[in-house]
Amino acid sequence: MPRATDAPVSVGSLFVQGRSANVEGRPAEGERLLRRALRMLHEQRPARVPGVESVGSGDAAAPEAEARLLLSLSTSLVQRHGADSALEAAGRALELAEGLEPEVRVVLVAKCRLQLAMINGRTGHTSTALEHLERALTSVDQLGPADRFELLLSRGAVRVDGPDPSSAETDFAEAARIAREHDLPVQEFMARHNLAQTVALSGDLPRALQLYRDMERLGQGASRAVALHGRSRTLLDSGLVDEARDLLLRAATEAESTGQRLVAGEIQGDLALAELVEGRHEEAAEGAARARRLLQHRAPGLRRRAELVLLDARRRRGGRLGDVARRGRALVEAFDADGDHVAADLARLIVAETEVDRGRTDEAVRLLRATADLTHVGSLSTRLRARGVLASAARDAEDAPTARRHLRAALTDLTETLAGSSSLELRAATHLHAQDLARLDLAVAPEAPRETLLAVERWREAASRSPAVLPPADPELARRTTVLRHLRHQVREDLDRAHRMRGRLRELERSVAALSWSAPGQGGPRGMVTREELARSLGCLAERETSLVYLIESQGRLLAVAGTARRLRTVDLGPLPPALEEARVLAADLETGARAFGGPMEQTLQRSLERSVQALDERVLRPLRLEGRALVVPTPALASVPWGLLPSRRDHPTPVAPSVSAWARGGTEVAAPTVAALAGPRLGLARDEVDRVATVWPQGRAHHETTAADLAAALGRHDVVHVAAHGRHRDDSPMFSSVWLADGPYFLADLERQPRRASHVVLSACDSGRSRHRGGSAALGLAAGLLWLGVESVVAAPCRIPDEVAADHLPRYHELLARGLPADEALSRAATRAHPLAGAFVAWGAPWSATPVGP
Repeated sequence: MPRATDAPVSVGSLFVQGRSANVEGRPAEGERLLRRALRMLHEQRPARVPGVESVGSGDAAAPEAEARLLLSLSTSLVQRHGADSALEAAGRALELAEGLEPEVRVVLVAKCRLQLAMINGRTGHTSTALEHLERALTSVDQLGPADRFELLLSRGAVRVDGPDPSSAETDFAEAARIAREHDLPVQEFMARHNLAQTVALSGDLPRALQLYRDMERLGQGASRAVALHGRSRTLLDSGLVDEARDLLLRAATEAESTGQRLVAGEIQGDLALAELVEGRHEEAAEGAARARRLLQHRAPGLRRRAELVLLDARRRRGGRLGDVARRGRALVEAFDADGDHVAADLARLIVAETEVDRGRTDEAVRLLRATADLTHVGSLSTRLRARGVLASAARDAEDAPTARRHLRAALTDLTETLAGSSSLELRAATHLHAQDLARLDLAVAPEAPRETLLAVERWREAASRSPAVLPPADPELARRTTVLRHLRHQVREDLDRAHRMRGRLRELERSVAALSWSAPGQGGPRGMVTREELARSLGCLAERETSLVYLIESQGRLLAVAGTARRLRTVDLGPLPPALEEARVLAADLETGARAFGGPMEQTLQRSLERSVQALDERVLRPLRLEGRALVVPTPALASVPWGLLPSRRDHPTPVAPSVSAWARGGTEVAAPTVAALAGPRLGLARDEVDRVATVWPQGRAHHETTAADLAAALGRHDVVHVAAHGRHRDDSPMFSSVWLADGPYFLADLERQPRRASHVVLSACDSGRSRHRGGSAALGLAAGLLWLGVESVVAAPCRIPDEVAADHLPRYHELLARGLPADEALSRAATRAHPLAGAFVAWGAPWSATPVGP
């Protein structure tokens, strides 16, 4: 059968193909096709060019077609070779357009000015971009839908960097409306993408992520590299650094494979910024230098932004601060000359931070006063940094009240922003940007135990607050989570299939996480902890005859505010790194001890465990000489320590809470609690354990082969829920920490959306008390997540526990609980008659008890 001949190549077909290549993120291919079309046009010299539609009517005349080709070519060139060659092509197009007949000239000149505005705005020449846009606006009534779209999109892009970024939202929203009404899906994607970036810049992180989520259905044909890059920036500003880095690496691969060199250079700069946020200053400097080289001859404005990251890295390393300040000021001048005022203000902020480091606080304040009030404008992380400069300057001027006023304002800004989110992970991660402010608050606090406690408690309490309400129902999120659970269940014992499905599983996790982060919250934030509220919390300690151990990190040392409510003292427990190392050794010994349970090495490993708990006890708790019940409020980095296992705390109730306010706010006594005891699969003694637990309580019910739906129902209907199942903590992604049920893993991401009645939850599952600390004032894992979600009291172990130990220990715990003992006391008493590893179970959260069962 003869092969069909290919369609003939023409100037018009090359024009269409070249424009499509640009839109779809393949500028190298676009440049090749468009240059070929121009050569063909010059060789053939036609009067009209079929396939190139005139902005008037019919086929374009040759001069108009050449101008259109040059405009499209400039889009390829700005990505491939930078602003100079792109501006030259667009300028030639403008010259051609100005010589055309009036009905064509007006529209085409507007198109040319739009293109010149885009190139100048894209490369940091904001003033020139605005000038071209204002001249293009005079012809807006004569433009068609696509050109009106381009005008609004371009004006929005320039307004983002102007004095009123919120005005850009109106332009992008209107551009998206025009694109939707005229069936332009790629253009709608572009407008919504820019809208999401603008909302993120305003600091409304949940709404920005919601907008990115809504864009998923519009992605066909758009540049995947640009979409990934934009979303990664919002994740970075949310403190989700690992997740942002993952997207940036994917975006970089996409940009390099499609020849988007300008985007690739920007991405390298943001990868450097990710390293900077996590404190890896050497890696950040190397990455920023690499981005600067990539952008050297393509976009001077973007190259200078990369240099700004490099300077920030050098500042944080503490070397040659005078040189950093000098070069930073040069960048301020260059950005201002280009009209890139957002970058100029960011440069001023970095210079101001440098001047604070040099002790030149008056100069730092002067620089901030020259900005667009960065305490109220820009991204959340930028606003918090600006407050940090002002607070540091006030501290150095020995004006502690003003410093504390700025810090209170920063905390209010943070909590108001996070009130718009119901995502536990987003709320925990965003506190990463506040860690320096929390340290500064401690540094300016008066030297008294209660003042020290108040300074730290404000940030701890803000980080551990529950979302105001459950997130709204999201069928798509529920569907994807169910699919993920079933796939995990199917591949659990099929290693070959698990390997083949790894990409699919990872993509599902990404989509579930993205949907979770974008879930909005409702209701205003609670006010920050006041002296009066702290006094009430300490009063609750006295009423409940409880001592306090409040651990604090300060300038590389571990401090404790400890004692009774009436006699608190601040104790310096020594350097922080040894305590962290001893906690790490204890965790490792608990893991090996559990694995060796019942084996020939058990006694040897038990002695090693005894040494490690003794070492940590001698460093942290024993010097405090506490008796009786003691509430431990650990630093997030020490949140996974089983404090009741330490020798000085054996036989003493040792509850643990994320803040003293959270502990004091609770205090529940439940009359005749309803109890659900649920067993997961493939756990030898789980059925026996839940049967024994259920028989303790008059309203106890045991469930075997529990499914996700069973657990969800139990949490919503019962006062006490006991789960005996395999557990897994995911340090790489705490929201996918889980307990294993008959139909697969039940994730913390599931719990986030689950209506809850249960006030006391017992997790007889390995690692369910572990948590991940992202660097701020919060840690996240299954137990911590349940507390965040409003469950008052959780019993869980931050390590592996042998099934035999849990099955013996926890029914006895329930027996004591049913007699009316408080949860922390019942747990410590039950441990006295159990295997030593039973002491690793921790009573997290507020006091909880039940009215005694029986006579």
